[in-house]
Amino acid sequence: MTDLKESGFKSYLDESGLETIKLNDLQQTKLLDGETTVSTANNVMLFNTLSDKKKGTYGILTVTTFKLSFACASDNGLDNFHQQNLLLGMNDICLSSIATIYQTGERTKKKLIPGQNISGKIKELLIICKNMRSFEFSFKDSEKDGGKTTANALIHHAYPKRHSLLFAYDYLEPYVKSPQLAKEVTMFRKKEDWSRELRRTKCENWRISDLNQNYQTSPYLTQSLIVPLSISDFSLIKSVEHFNNRFCPVWVWGTAKGAALVRMADLLPAISDSKYENELFEHIRKSHPDLKQPIIINLNCISSKDVQASYLKLRDICVPDSSRMFKRQDFKLYGLLDNSKWLALVSTCLGFAVEAADCLHKKVTTVVLQEGNGQDTNCIISSLCQIILDPYFRTKPGFQSLIQKEWVSLGHPFAYRLGHIHDKDVETAPFFLLFLDCVWQLQLQHPAAFQFSETYLTTLWDSAHITLFDTFIFNNDHQRMMAESGTTNGASKLVLRSIWDWREQFSESDLIFFANPLYQDNYQQILEVKHGISSLEIWSQCYFRWLPELEIKNGGRPVLDLYNRILVNEILNLRHGQADANGRYLKNIDEQMDLLKKVNSFFPFSHNLFGQTSASSNIFLSSDVLDTQSVFNLTTE
Repeated sequence: MTDLKESGFKSYLDESGLETIKLNDLQQTKLLDGETTVSTANNVMLFNTLSDKKKGTYGILTVTTFKLSFACASDNGLDNFHQQNLLLGMNDICLSSIATIYQTGERTKKKLIPGQNISGKIKELLIICKNMRSFEFSFKDSEKDGGKTTANALIHHAYPKRHSLLFAYDYLEPYVKSPQLAKEVTMFRKKEDWSRELRRTKCENWRISDLNQNYQTSPYLTQSLIVPLSISDFSLIKSVEHFNNRFCPVWVWGTAKGAALVRMADLLPAISDSKYENELFEHIRKSHPDLKQPIIINLNCISSKDVQASYLKLRDICVPDSSRMFKRQDFKLYGLLDNSKWLALVSTCLGFAVEAADCLHKKVTTVVLQEGNGQDTNCIISSLCQIILDPYFRTKPGFQSLIQKEWVSLGHPFAYRLGHIHDKDVETAPFFLLFLDCVWQLQLQHPAAFQFSETYLTTLWDSAHITLFDTFIFNNDHQRMMAESGTTNGASKLVLRSIWDWREQFSESDLIFFANPLYQDNYQQILEVKHGISSLEIWSQCYFRWLPELEIKNGGRPVLDLYNRILVNEILNLRHGQADANGRYLKNIDEQMDLLKKVNSFFPFSHNLFGQTSASSNIFLSSDVLDTQSVFNLTTE
């Protein structure tokens, strides 16, 4: 690190000044197969977060067709206490993760507009990312026009106007799908996938329609649709054209008692006659064994504008641009959070999900979720409702299959909502983040119910912005099919790489933290959910992990999580005798105990600065701190 206030600061630069930065092979920016360099700037300083531009590290800043990469001599690539992505270095960010770029000065901050051409000198750049991370660079000691070249490269490559410009189309690394992937995750792209789900739930009086084969009826829906048994495809064809996105009512889940969960869009604004809508409701009623009228839940109260406005206010809280602003915000944090209305949105979504779940389970009544386009808030409420009622969707394979069904196959417009494609006429809004936050709240309330961890959810949000995988880069499955077949305008055939193939990104040492050590596979009950704002918490790991001032050194939830993992391993060892004669198991325990002394509260998303002395609380390194109620409910029989 470099302290700019001190004349004799320790630097990684040679004695001749700032002419050369020497990096070894581990420290240099690595290019993926098909990735090309757009610009490079030497002797760039990356300021420390909230250091008020007084501390930082010199390095080489590179813009490629895939990422922004800062390589420095302090990165040895051997940090075992931080999540290590195999595709991105410690100070690398996928271009699609960039939300906003500012040109900054001592007291000025000017937003750079996508597509503009910068001709003046750039001394400093501030990069705000969609996952609440920020980077601030100084080009004071860089070569002439280093800042301008970098800025132009970023604003032209971080905001593509065409889908074919995403890096997924250029990535040339051969891909072999993991055999385990097909066993664990149902993609819901085939008719058999939907047929299997219908059989699994044992919900009768519904059938699979081939009405949308080759997307001839609606490009926004999957090719196989589950519809009421009593309606013919001919009647459906006449009805579907009256709905937004041609999103007619479709079955997504049901119970063995005949209650079904149905999703649909609103009628087109120009249509005042609800004749076709009422006819479809009548067919839905006939699908219930007791011919009960379905309950309609209108979800139009949550708009994309509301979600985006709330998210931007939350991001402003999480990304203060100075220590002074941080302290000012910290003083009135709860007021700012309340003003952002983010937790209010979380509360509303959970409330709708509870209402739908109660209707399905307690009243045994079919529920129809209805909103404007049928593909935003519908995805959230439908997914949450199924998580509450169906323990399968609380497992990692089930959760990933749920996202494939509700979000990917049924056409949530990820390319627009996550801002992968820049279009001023399209509204961005992180509905997916709102959903993940809701799931995290459920994890807090039911720590033994979920097979996956908080770290898994946070990593999933980060991965949604990596435009190398196809899962979250399309607006609908029809676009995916066209890209796969090579019929997308101006693009080559796309090799589909699923985000669920996690070994493409992480090694086993990171993947183990995706599992929840407290999970009980016999936890089959329906989840009781407290959805009032007073019962909710702010998702600190996801939102505050880039703010070192908020991190508890050698403490926080990760320490308890590691203790739980060690204890669960010990119990499993006693139960199954897993330790071998070579002491491998004991060595693993020793490594984990050593890790306990080095992790912080945002582990595995933060660095532990080994050069600094930090106060370690003996409470967190003692067995006295353990919540025995959370681990010892595991039996040793």
